[in-house]
Amino acid sequence: MDKIKTDIKIGQQIFENIPNLVRPNWAGLVLSRFDKYLKKVPVEIGELYEIIEDKNKWKLAHKQFTKIRMLNLENSDKGFEMYLRLAEKVAKITYNESGESAPFDSDSGFAIPMFALNYSDIIDDENLYQEVKSTILIFQRNKGFKNSITATTDLIVYKKIDDILWFNWDPIGINDVAPRDEYQSYIPEIFRMKKDGADRMEIGKKLLDLETNTIGIPGTLDECLIIADKILAT
Repeated sequence: MDKIKTDIKIGQQIFENIPNLVRPNWAGLVLSRFDKYLKKVPVEIGELYEIIEDKNKWKLAHKQFTKIRMLNLENSDKGFEMYLRLAEKVAKITYNESGESAPFDSDSGFAIPMFALNYSDIIDDENLYQEVKSTILIFQRNKGFKNSITATTDLIVYKKIDDILWFNWDPIGINDVAPRDEYQSYIPEIFRMKKDGADRMEIGKKLLDLETNTIGIPGTLDECLIIADKILAT
C-alpha cells in the first residue's frame, strides 16, 4: 500500500479498473471516509455528495470544483489542503463522467488513491486507514464485478448500506470502539429488501426487529424510519 502513496501509475491502474459510470460513486465513497474525522463537513463537500448521488446532476460538478478550489485557496491548513485536493479530484472525475463538453484532464482520477491514503496518514487513525484502503481497492478485491455495470452499482449500494448501518444506525453505540464488522451480517437482507422495492416502513420495521429481537435492545420505529430513508436514498 505504501507504493500507492507515491506512485501515480498504481493509482492509474486502480482508477482504470473501475467502470466509468461507477467512478463518481466510488470517488465519493473514498472521500466520505473522512466525514466523521472532520469537525464539520464543508458545505461544498456536502453539495458534491448530493451531485454524485444523482447522475443527472453530474454536469454541475464543474461549478462545484470551482467552489472547492476557492475554499482551498482560502485554506491555510496544510493537512486539510490534502483533503480539499482530494475533493477537487472527485469533482473533476464526476464532471468528466457527465459527458458534457470541456472535460477536465483524463488523468484526474489517478491521484485519488494517493491523496486519500496520504490524508489518512495525516489523521493517523488505523481504523480510518483500513476504511480508506478497503474502499480504494473495492473493485480490485471483487474483480468479477467490473464487467457488469449492474453488479458494480450493486456493490457500491451494498457498501453504502454497510456505512449507514455502522455510522448512522449503530443501535448499540459502539462504532468508535468495536470491530467494523459488528452489523455486517444484517446487510444482505437489508440490501435484498431495497433491491426488491421494499418501502420505508418495511425497512424501518426490519431494523426495529433487528434491534429488539436480534440485538436485544429497545428501539423506536421513528428512529428506524430515518435510517430507512437514508438506505432508500442510496
